[in-house]
Amino acid sequence: MALGLTDPLTALSFSAMPADQLADYHRALVAAQRDVDHWRRLILARIDLAVASVADLDEPLTPPGLYGTVCNPPAGLRRLIGIAPTDVRAGEGALLIRLRGALEELTRYEKTLGAVTGEAASILAFRAGAGAVA
Repeated sequence: MALGLTDPLTALSFSAMPADQLADYHRALVAAQRDVDHWRRLILARIDLAVASVADLDEPLTPPGLYGTVCNPPAGLRRLIGIAPTDVRAGEGALLIRLRGALEELTRYEKTLGAVTGEAASILAFRAGAGAVA
């Protein structure tokens, strides 16, 4: 079910919806909220990587031996997690700006989605309560 929120549903349109259709719509809204949460985490992780790239984070240093042994951190961590090489840092800076803009847009969408989901849940809860009383 497509959730095009260009014409958001309201309590009035939800109250006109059959209960099974409203329940299906509510499930789709909750699934969309899970997707938004997943994308939020991905964007935040990518922002962390862009910041690390721009900050030119060095590989961990090998500390002196502990009790006569040598303790070495894994090699090539920057490459392993996708931190851009030094010559690509400018692109990461521009990407950081775009990522933060996308996060703001996602937050606005998430708030709208949350309001619509809450409204659908309220109507479902009202109907469940009204049905139990009647």
